[in-house]
Amino acid sequence: MQVATEPTERVNGQTHADSLGARVGWLLPPLVLALYALKPLGPVKDPDAYWHVVAGEHLLQSGEFVLEDPFGAATDKVWILNQWLPEVAMQWGHAAYGLPGVAFLLCLGSLLVGLSVYAACRRRAAPLATALVLALVFVALSGSLSPRPQLVTFALAAVTTSAWLLTREDDRARWWLIPLTWLWACSHGMWFVGPVVGGIVVVGLALERRLPVRALGRLALVPALSVAAAAVTPVGPRLFTSPLQVGGVTAYISEWQRPRLADPAVLAALSLVLVVGLYLLRRRRADWIAILLALAAAAFTLTWARTVGLGAIIAAPLAAAALQELIRQPVTSAPQRERSAAGVAALLSLLLVVVAAPAVAGSPALGPNALDGALGALPDGTVVCNDQVDGGWLLLQHPGLRPTMDTRVELYSVEHIQAYLRFMAGDEGWENYPLRVGCAYAVLPRSAAVVAQMRASGRWPVTAESAGYVLMRLS
Repeated sequence: MQVATEPTERVNGQTHADSLGARVGWLLPPLVLALYALKPLGPVKDPDAYWHVVAGEHLLQSGEFVLEDPFGAATDKVWILNQWLPEVAMQWGHAAYGLPGVAFLLCLGSLLVGLSVYAACRRRAAPLATALVLALVFVALSGSLSPRPQLVTFALAAVTTSAWLLTREDDRARWWLIPLTWLWACSHGMWFVGPVVGGIVVVGLALERRLPVRALGRLALVPALSVAAAAVTPVGPRLFTSPLQVGGVTAYISEWQRPRLADPAVLAALSLVLVVGLYLLRRRRADWIAILLALAAAAFTLTWARTVGLGAIIAAPLAAAALQELIRQPVTSAPQRERSAAGVAALLSLLLVVVAAPAVAGSPALGPNALDGALGALPDGTVVCNDQVDGGWLLLQHPGLRPTMDTRVELYSVEHIQAYLRFMAGDEGWENYPLRVGCAYAVLPRSAAVVAQMRASGRWPVTAESAGYVLMRLS
């Protein structure tokens, strides 16, 4: 979709550039960008973040990208470190500054996501429309801005979508997307989104019949070679089979469930798709690229909870351009004052994060922290029955212990997951789980249903109890 590039429209005898909106509108995107940097700041509460740090540390020590898991007591699948690049960065941050370092990386990553979406939208819309879309994307990402490698996917999805929309405008192949995909494939399992977006644009160009077959073939080389580049990461071809491990256990992973339509994140993402749809209905000719990308954005939004934000990001530049068409305002490139304001907002926000992180993120937001002393006194190699949420915390805080469950769900068999769920619920036969995994101790939330059963059995006396957790020993 094409947008104007010169401010020719007049409002009450003034050019749009002289209107009130133009005079203050440039401040809005920097304010929203500050929200991206500051809102995620807080204690590290994502259970995955802890084992990502452990993964980065183990990789730096061993150089192993595909390995038998040395940490869990009940894992039975190969651990493929297909997100190793951000995991190493998280380990460096943790080694240097502890959990505040991890919290800082979250805020930095969130800001980079915001900057990527801002750049993609601002190419096609004025500050007001850009700020609105940027805010809606933030709402759509509200459940996904956590210290995990998926932040790389969000940022690079915005960059890649914008790049392919530029290719739609000038028919130029952007070969730099190939090495970018290699970096993406070293960072997160959803690297394939980049080649998929490229393939969608090439198919759209073919349906529009405005390029010769040879030119289409040349453009198609970019996503094809991007996939080939992903095959030569340090993980090797195993990168392509790693998603199959998750496929068998998605029923037990909340983020792989279908999202609720009433969720504000879903509503925000769908509103962006709706804006694009309204624009497309007004066109006389079919804009196949926009149609296909909007359908892809809707599919990502409605299929899995973890891809709601991704759907919003893919729709964002199209929605920004559509808003410009609907409100009939011209677009100019970002003036120096706007770019400066965005840079100042980003730097000041990160400076505030640096100052505040030690106070607000110095302690973990999960795990039996009050039992650190008692857990630290257990012999190395002790197998501990635990709540899944606390598994990553145990791996990081007490590397000598071997938890029986954590959020690396793809490393566990379905049978083990089901046995763990029956154990935590205190269902009949719960006694078999500790015997099966070889637990000598159990550290569990006091509120877990099985705790009452364990106490009543007389075989699991409490050795320590504090802050809502109990440490029990098999007698």
